[in-house]
Amino acid sequence: MFKKPLTHQSNATPIRSSARRQLFNAILEQYPSLLLGSGSEDEGYKKELGKLILPEGVRTATFETSSGMEGTFWLIPSGDVLWMAFGRNSKEYIPTLYLLSLPLPHPPLEMIQIYNPMPPPILMGAPLFIPAVANIANPHLLPNVQEGQVCAFVTSSSKNDQVSYVGVGRVVAKGGMKGAWERRIEHLMNNKGEEEGKFADVLCIIDDHLWALGSKPDLTTFTIPIPQSPIATPPRNTEDVPSGAPSPPIERLSISEDAATAAKGPAPFTPLVSLSSSEISSLLSISLLQALSHLPPSSFPLSASLLYSSHILPCRPAYIPKDKRDEVIIGKSNWKKLTKWMKEVSKEGLLKIKESKGEMIVVSFDPQHPSLEAHEEYVTISQEETKLAKKAAKEAASDAALNSPQALSQSMTIEELWKPSGGAISFWEAAGIDRSTFHPPHALKQAIDQYVVTYNLIDENDHRFVLLDAELGKAVGVKKPGPGQRMARDEILNKLRNNVSWSVSINGTLKKGAPQPVTIYITSRGGHRTITHIVGLELFSINPADFAEYMRKKCAGAASVGPREGVSPKLGLQEVQVQGAQQRAAIEALGERGVPKRWIRDEGKRS
Repeated sequence: MFKKPLTHQSNATPIRSSARRQLFNAILEQYPSLLLGSGSEDEGYKKELGKLILPEGVRTATFETSSGMEGTFWLIPSGDVLWMAFGRNSKEYIPTLYLLSLPLPHPPLEMIQIYNPMPPPILMGAPLFIPAVANIANPHLLPNVQEGQVCAFVTSSSKNDQVSYVGVGRVVAKGGMKGAWERRIEHLMNNKGEEEGKFADVLCIIDDHLWALGSKPDLTTFTIPIPQSPIATPPRNTEDVPSGAPSPPIERLSISEDAATAAKGPAPFTPLVSLSSSEISSLLSISLLQALSHLPPSSFPLSASLLYSSHILPCRPAYIPKDKRDEVIIGKSNWKKLTKWMKEVSKEGLLKIKESKGEMIVVSFDPQHPSLEAHEEYVTISQEETKLAKKAAKEAASDAALNSPQALSQSMTIEELWKPSGGAISFWEAAGIDRSTFHPPHALKQAIDQYVVTYNLIDENDHRFVLLDAELGKAVGVKKPGPGQRMARDEILNKLRNNVSWSVSINGTLKKGAPQPVTIYITSRGGHRTITHIVGLELFSINPADFAEYMRKKCAGAASVGPREGVSPKLGLQEVQVQGAQQRAAIEALGERGVPKRWIRDEGKRS
C-alpha cells in the first residue's frame, strides 16, 4: 500500500477532546481485546490506555497513495502514524506498525507468523501467499482469522520463539485462514497443481514509506501468544489452555512512562535447525525470479535442468547462511522434483513449458508477469563468490611483494584456527559453536566450560571431573554413558581438541591442516659431508627455490631443492638442502622473512 511515496498528505491538525474521546470509544468497540482482563468499567485502566494508543495532542491528516487510494491518518507530533483509515469517512480504524510497537498490555490484532527471511516482494507491497505463512503443520497455532479481517504479521530472526511485528495486512483468501489452510493441505497431500491465490493484502510493512514518516523505533521481541480461537484444536500432548482464558499480554507492564521492562537472562544454547521445506520453496521461488530478471528472452528455449543448475541455483540469495545453502535444493522443497515445480510455475503464467523426448523444456517466460515486475534485486551467491574470487586473485597478484626487501623485515601474523568435524559436530552445535566457521584456540575451552556449566555437569565431589550426558559422551567416544559416568576435564579437552579440524592463518591466508613449524636438521653423507635440510617452507608461502638461491649466496656454498624425504611425491612438497652446518644462517633467513622463532624447530643432527 505504501511501497511508493504518498501523492498527497495534508497538514496535520489537532483534534478536539470530544472527537478524541469519540474516536477512542470507537477503537475500543472495534478492538475489544485491548480491554481483556481489565473489565470494561475500569475507568482508570481505560484512561491510561487512552494516553498510550491515542495520546493528548494527536493530530489528523488526509492522504492519497500513489495508487489513488484516499484515507486518513491519526499521528502524534513526532510524525508516528498510530491509526489509519482507507476511504472517505471510513469508520474502520486500522492500527499501524507504530501503534503495535508501543508497550500494549494486550495485542489488538490476531498474529500470523511468516517465515524469515521474508520474501522480498512482500517488502515492496506485493500480496502475501500462503506458502510464506509459518506453522502450516501446526494448525493449533494458526488463528481463525476471517476473510476481510485485519491481522498483524510477525516473524522471528533467531532460532528461539521470540518474534517481532513486521506489518499489518487484510486476509483476502476465501474462507479466511481456515479455508486457505485447508486448500494448502489438500494441495500438498494430493500433489495438485492448482493456483492457491493470494492469502492477504499487505496494508503496511516494515521499511515502507509509511514507516519512513516517523521515528522508526526498535521493534521489541516477545513470545507470540497462543491464539484464542485457533483453526484446529491442540494435539493431546500440548498443554491444555482454558478456552475462556485471555491471550497472555505481550509484555506484563503498566501503561505508564516509568514502566520498566523485565530483565532477560542469557539465551540458552540451541542446536542449529534445518530449513523447512516451505522456507526452501520460498527461497527457490525468488531465485527463479532473480534468474529470469537477468535472462534475455533470446536465451530460450532452454531445458529445465539447465535453467535450474546454471541460473536458478547460482541466483540463490547470499543472505542464506553458508551452512544452510546446500539445503536450498529442489529435492528438499515442497515440490521434491523439478518437473513438478516447473508445471506449477507454468500454471501461474510465468513460464511456458513443453515436454520433448522425456525432457522438460522451458520455451519462454512472461517478462511482464506481476511477480517479475514486483521482484526486488538482491546479492546472489554467484555474485558473492565472484567478488571473493576477484579478491583472491588480487591478493595472489600482490603475493610477489612478500619477498621484497621491505616485506622481509615484517613479521608474519600466524594464528591457529579450528572448526568442528567428525562425530562431535552435534555437540559443538549444542554448545553454540558455528560448524561452518573457524574459531581461535581459546574458544574451544571456553565452549566446553560453558556447556558444562549450562547443563550442570560438574562433579560436585571432584571438580576435576565432568559428568557425561548423551551429547558430550558421544563426542568423546562414549556412545551411551551411564548415570553418573564421568571423565577428567583435561581428558575431555584433549579428546575434543584432537577431533576437530585444525588450520593455520598466515597473514590472513588460511592454510588447511594442522600447523607445523619449519623444521631444520642436519645429516652426514660419506662420513665427512654435512647437509642442512630445511622443510615446511610451503606453509609460510616461502618459495623453496628462492630460499635456496638466497642461502647459496648467504653461505657461499652449494644449495639445492629436491623432493621432501618421507612423504608422497604426489603432494609436491620440497625441501632445501644446503652444504655444511647452516642452522644459524637458516634461522636468520627465516626470521628476515617474518617467520617467528616459535615456528622454527631446530632438531639438530639426525642419525
